[in-house]
Amino acid sequence: MHDAAELLLSSTKKGTIMTLAERLLHRGKQEGRQEGRQEGRLLLLQRQLTKRFGQDVLDIRVQERLRTASPEQLDLWAERILDARAFEDVFSDFPEDPS
Repeated sequence: MHDAAELLLSSTKKGTIMTLAERLLHRGKQEGRQEGRQEGRLLLLQRQLTKRFGQDVLDIRVQERLRTASPEQLDLWAERILDARAFEDVFSDFPEDPS
């Protein structure tokens, strides 16, 4: 009886550990996919901006803003580029540098 209880407890622990490991793995995969989608949005928007307005538009300040933008913000800017007549039209909510 003691051996059966030990075996059951051991198997329960293994199941719990595997379940926890599986959840952590799943969460890691989800985060990796989200980061990959974010990186894809960023790269596509950078390509669109340079194609439309030239390489000079991607100064350090703009690149940092792109890197820290939310996925929704990147999507909004990617849509705005379709109708933008000027670079500033894409980033109409992008504050101007006071200097």
